[in-house]
Amino acid sequence: MTLQTEQYPSMKRKLILRDSLNLLVLLLITIALSLVTLFLFSSFASHREDLAQRWAARGQATIKAGHPEQAIVALRTALSYAPGVRSNELLLAQALGDAGHTEESYNYFLGLWETEPGNGFINLSLARLAAKKKEVQAAINYYHASIYGTWEGDGVLRRRDVRLELSQFLISHQDLSAARTELLIAGGNAPEDVPLALTLAQLLEQASAPRDALTYYQKVLAQEPKNQQALESAARLEYQSGHFDEAHRLMEQAASEHETASSPEAISPDDKIMLEDSARILALAPLKKLPNNERTARILKARDLAKKRFDACSTQVSAASGLSSPLQTLSAKWAGKEATEGRAALLNDPAQQDATMELVFDTEIQTSKICGAPTGDDALLLQFARFPKAMEP
Repeated sequence: MTLQTEQYPSMKRKLILRDSLNLLVLLLITIALSLVTLFLFSSFASHREDLAQRWAARGQATIKAGHPEQAIVALRTALSYAPGVRSNELLLAQALGDAGHTEESYNYFLGLWETEPGNGFINLSLARLAAKKKEVQAAINYYHASIYGTWEGDGVLRRRDVRLELSQFLISHQDLSAARTELLIAGGNAPEDVPLALTLAQLLEQASAPRDALTYYQKVLAQEPKNQQALESAARLEYQSGHFDEAHRLMEQAASEHETASSPEAISPDDKIMLEDSARILALAPLKKLPNNERTARILKARDLAKKRFDACSTQVSAASGLSSPLQTLSAKWAGKEATEGRAALLNDPAQQDATMELVFDTEIQTSKICGAPTGDDALLLQFARFPKAMEP
């Protein structure tokens, strides 16, 4: 009994030591297992992230290569490994649109828009998709939101490009006034850049804003006086506005630049005709800046041409059904003073000179309506008649 009592503390210590060692071993095993688990999880997460990046890169590459269907598969796989990655979601929405899944792409972008309504790229994408869906007003609204939205990188350049795209969209839907406004805003915020000025000029022509277009062609010529595209386009606009002298000068310069550059492409046949017609108009036109003798001679020649045109038209009409009312009015005028005054009387009477030219213009305009389009010098007089102010200095 005494021995057992003396051995009890020793046995107790051994038991405590043994239990402590067991507990320590268990603890070390637990730590080791935790470390292995953590390592395996980290390795798995790293592998998932690596796979997500690889599939995302593949998706981006196939989009650039023009294979959106393949990109859709790759990007969806990337998002399965790394859900919620914004860049991949944007690429997937883009790929859906490129592949022709317009409605699905639209809805996907709309979901992204709800979390970031001020994103310029998302709004631009929605504008293009709305245009495909023929939702005109929605497209316009998204275009405007894109212009005033946030952009990564050069926001000024991107907003200007979006505004130009919007103007083209408006032109395609015949909203020419709104297109002109957008183009003028884009031009007002733009630097002095020749390619941009040419683009603005061409779009303004399409928007039926010839004066504004001419302004931008002139800006191009101020920087590049030999720019053939600007010379030819400006010449056409000047001709259409009745500025035949300026039209002739510009087109003549354009033709000269072609020859100087030894270009295999000369000015177009239509431009060549315009060059010849403008030269002939300037030779026929009784411009007020001319010496009085020469102006009077031109008035008399124009009157002779108009009288022959009137007589031919009258014969044609009367043979069919008798003179029409406009021709009857002209017939009375051709019996008046404007048709009979001689050279001496016209030389000393500027008012009578103007009255005679008014008779010439009325004749060319009315006979073109009744007897069809004239040819030769009559056609040129008709062109001049549409811009009577072109006679002024």
